[in-house]
Amino acid sequence: MRKGRGIDHNWEVRKYKGDGAYYAYCRCGWYYACGSILDNKTPDTWKLYHYCPNCGAHKKWYNKEIHKIDKFPWE
Repeated sequence: MRKGRGIDHNWEVRKYKGDGAYYAYCRCGWYYACGSILDNKTPDTWKLYHYCPNCGAHKKWYNKEIHKIDKFPWE
């Protein structure tokens, strides 16, 4: 059971090695696929939620810099 609403207001966009999707990541640890490389890498076509379904934090912005992670998503 969660203990209150999260206070993080930014989505962090991540790109994993060997994967064609972009992931929106919350500080609570929840993430989902928000776009793909077929979207021509434009952030306007990403599907970003206005809140985190896990912790309830209201999301107002996203980081425009894509955080590239040098490991596979299942590691």
